[in-house]
Parts: sequence; structure tokens; C-alpha cells
Amino acid sequence: MNKGIILFAHNNRQIDYALMSLLTAKLAKKHLDVPVSLITDPSTVDWMKESDILKKATEIFEQIIITQRPEDGNMRNFSDGKNIKPAPFSNGNRFSAYDLTPYDRTLLIDTDYLVLSNNLNEYWDVDSDLLMSPKYNDIIGKERIGYLDSHISDTGVEMYWATTVMFTKNEYSKMFFDLVEYIKTEYKMFADVFRFDPRVYRNDISFSIAKHILNGYQKVNEYNLPDVFSTTDKDILHNVSDNKLQFLVSDKDNFIAASVNNKDVHVMNKFSIVRNYEKLMELAE
Repeated sequence: MNKGIILFAHNNRQIDYALMSLLTAKLAKKHLDVPVSLITDPSTVDWMKESDILKKATEIFEQIIITQRPEDGNMRNFSDGKNIKPAPFSNGNRFSAYDLTPYDRTLLIDTDYLVLSNNLNEYWDVDSDLLMSPKYNDIIGKERIGYLDSHISDTGVEMYWATTVMFTKNEYSKMFFDLVEYIKTEYKMFADVFRFDPRVYRNDISFSIAKHILNGYQKVNEYNLPDVFSTTDKDILHNVSDNKLQFLVSDKDNFIAASVNNKDVHVMNKFSIVRNYEKLMELAE
């Protein structure tokens, strides 16, 4: 069984997901020692040519898989510390991971998820068709985690995080991703049923509902990926040195210092990843 990692990257004028994908892939290859492939679109590839990173991408990625950009991109606000920048967010084709992956056993990760350890290697041979992360852990603890970080709405359906997903290419996983696609297509209808806000499409919600349905509409004891350790987009990646990521973490109206060392971390402030790209790339060498 061949195994590998896939990333989705669809650029917009504000955020360079393609550049971030190079970093994420390079770190993942270093710490997990498996191939990584990129799923992207023609306009993003054009930008990679224009910004002179396509050659580097072909060296890092085992495959660059071209697909169509999702047509129904969300508009959402991205924070960079106290600054807010509206931008389109093309994330509506994550369900195609099953059809597009070149691997029998696949780890799907977000482009802002920095792999700084080999912890995820423990899960390749777990006897489970589909593994996801059921919890979100904040860098400074539970104070900033609300109910809607653990549930899709007040109805009580628990949240699974699509930040990291591992699956085997088989009948069960196909059924799961087909269901995710159907939920996306009928997103407003499912919003009425499960009482969540449908204005911005979220893979986390679609993946959570699909998992809930396939689990028989009930909570079951099952093997999961590690909790997603995360910073928010209001937090700022301030400095990178000696495998340590130093953050200014938003705490009400102030910022406090915090650091991460040798630990996988979801850095939601994408602008601060791009600002620290060169130093982060040094960690991947």
C-alpha cells in the first residue's frame, strides 16, 4: 500500500496558498518521510510560473494535480493580528480528495498546518478507514475555546476538524466523500436540519455531518487523529529560530508571548506564515 500526503492550494490576490504549500510540503516530507502531492488549478499554476516558484514546486511535490477551481468561493474576513482583510476562500472541492489522491493511504492536511514532528506517522497502519481530529486545542488553553469550536451548532453535533484527515481508498471512504459532496451541494438544507450558519461554507461542518450520519447519528468510541493544536488568525507568528515558533497571542485587547517547539501547529494567520516563509523554510532543510 503506497502512502502519501495531499494539499489543496487555490490562490487569491491576498493570500499566496501556493507559496505556503511549498513550505507545508517540505516540512511534512522532512518529518514524516513520505511523498507529498499538490492539488491546484490552472490560474494558481500560472501564478507559480509568474512568481518563479513552479520549478521549486516540481522538486518538492511528487505530483502537481490540476483541477478546476471551485466556482463558489466564499468571501470571508481574514485577520492578521488586529488588522482584518476580506478575501475569497476557495475551499469547496475538498470532497474530491478521494478521486484525486494518487495514494492508497492518504493524509490530507491544510496548507497552514505546519508539521514539526513525526507524530502523525503513528497512524498510517491504524486499522481504520477514516481518521479525523475531533478536538481543537488552543495555544494558550481552554479560555479561548467556545462551544462552536467543539460543535457545529447548538444542536450538539460534535465537530470534527478537516485540518487533518487520513483515509484509505476503499468503499467506506468513497461513501464518506460522496456524502460530503452531497452535503456541500445541499448546504442550506442541511443548515436548516442541523441549525448551523450556512453563509460561509466550512469543510469542518460538512465532514462532521458526514461522519455523524455514517456513525448512525450517534457518538461512537473510535480511533482518531491527534487533536488539532492551533493558533487563531488574530495571533501573530513573530519569529522563527532553532525549530521554535514564537507567537504574539491575542488576549482580549493585548498580546502575550507564547512559543511552540517540535510540535505540529495549525497557524491560522496565513499572512504571518508568508512573512516568515524564508525562516520557516530553513526548518525544513
